[in-house]
Amino acid sequence: MRKLASLTLALVVAGGVMIATPATAAAKISNGVACKKLNQTTTVSGSKYKCAKNPLSTSTKLTWLSLDCLNSAAAFVKSQKDSVVLTTNLTAQIPVIDLGITTETANKAETQKKLDDTNLRLTAAKAKLAAAVSDADKKAYTSAVSAWTSAVRLYTSQLNKITLNIRKLESAKLAATTQPAQLKADVANTKANAQLICTKGF
Repeated sequence: MRKLASLTLALVVAGGVMIATPATAAAKISNGVACKKLNQTTTVSGSKYKCAKNPLSTSTKLTWLSLDCLNSAAAFVKSQKDSVVLTTNLTAQIPVIDLGITTETANKAETQKKLDDTNLRLTAAKAKLAAAVSDADKKAYTSAVSAWTSAVRLYTSQLNKITLNIRKLESAKLAATTQPAQLKADVANTKANAQLICTKGF
């Protein structure tokens, strides 16, 4: 009777171990759990895990990481590198843009002066045409009015183009000045998202 009871107890204990072992093994494979073989993969409850170094950590230890975690971490690392490059390029552009604005502003002032002078000459030519008596004078002043009118149109067109260029340069400078902060915020959001997905135990 004692032997039967002992045997029954042993079977119960053994059965408990057999039942508990798979559950314990499955629970061990999650984000942050140590592993030994680099790039080893496994699937737990439909989620794929890989044995790798955590890109979000300076540690060189191998741990199980879900593929979602690895993809999110890779996206963060890439965004961080891209942000550094873009910020450097944007910062380098600012002096060039400033020079362009200075140059175009000087061109605008010069063109405005030419336009003002041309308008004065056009007004004078119109006055002389109105006062002309002979056909020869009328013909000459009509030609002058036509020429100065064309010049006014030309300088007006140039002035409008220069003004548009200045606006574009100012917009480019604003973007180059403010975009680094936005890039930094985007990188921070990408990192926070990766850290959440890579939470230990997930």
